[in-house]
Amino acid sequence: MSLPLINSHNSWSQLEECWLGDVYPVEWYEHLEPEIRDIFQTLTEITQQDLKSIQATLASFDVIVQRPVYDCIDDYIDIVTDQLSKPQITPRDHFVVIGNNLYVPTDNNHLSLPWRKVLQKYKTNKTCNVVKNEYKQVFHGANVVRVGKDIIIDQDVFDLEKNSNFFLQLEKDYRLHWEKNGGHMDGCFAILRPGLILANHYFDGYERTFPGWEIIYLDNPTYHAHPSTGYQQPYPVYNGKFWDTTVGTNRMFNEHIVKHAQDWVGNYTETYFELNCLSINESNVIMLAENEILANDLARRGITVHWVPFRTRSFWDGAMHCLTVDIRRQSMIEDFFPERG
Repeated sequence: MSLPLINSHNSWSQLEECWLGDVYPVEWYEHLEPEIRDIFQTLTEITQQDLKSIQATLASFDVIVQRPVYDCIDDYIDIVTDQLSKPQITPRDHFVVIGNNLYVPTDNNHLSLPWRKVLQKYKTNKTCNVVKNEYKQVFHGANVVRVGKDIIIDQDVFDLEKNSNFFLQLEKDYRLHWEKNGGHMDGCFAILRPGLILANHYFDGYERTFPGWEIIYLDNPTYHAHPSTGYQQPYPVYNGKFWDTTVGTNRMFNEHIVKHAQDWVGNYTETYFELNCLSINESNVIMLAENEILANDLARRGITVHWVPFRTRSFWDGAMHCLTVDIRRQSMIEDFFPERG
């Protein structure tokens, strides 16, 4: 029997369809000063090349890949700031699938607009639902961990209306677990299969949420081996939080980002890029960076790592999980912790 068009209950079952983010067309930066324009366009070209490679890797596993489509630059100007909104490079930060439901932001047109064609396909399919998300600041794929019947939600610094109809509907089918970890959960750990977690120490609730499961800890973020480490010139000549070889020490570009596009970047120096991964199934996982020790550890557990390039990751501060949204997996609601009742 064929699966519903939208169907995903965990992060490790066989992947059939996913979204992959993208950046704006290079010509959308033509209005900027040449010193700023050239860097944006080079970043764009390099990013698009690597996203093409990532898409090819996904296609090699017969995964259907959906991409955003950008038409008119005016549609992506934020009405509050009058600045160009961040492109849909990391859709996981805004969208999440639970079961047969895709949750989408309610009042951020620039987030859903580039996905309008595929969203329309989902909306007209009776096997699934596109649900308006009332809690977009918290309830998205980076903050929500799906483990079959158990859903872990990091409410960050927000106090949510947990008795709202939105969450009461979820509780009809799932056990909701609330955390106050203070950041994206997919930057803290990845469940590679039931009983096995790849993790760092940014989260301290593993034994509470996954009692008895094996944990492989990563010791250091990837930035320890990055060329920018040790570079001491202060901002605005240099900004270590979104440094990239393309950006270099361009004062004008750094100032432009801080003034006009601060929400486009994060702090890559604290990011574990290989941890933020995408499982194709329980035996294959796609990762950024390259970590031979980790690859060997996973190989001994029957998991093959497929490394893909994303050379501008230190600018976008995103990795494979952030870059994607898994839409359909060969999965169902399973109870991995039946003792919880």
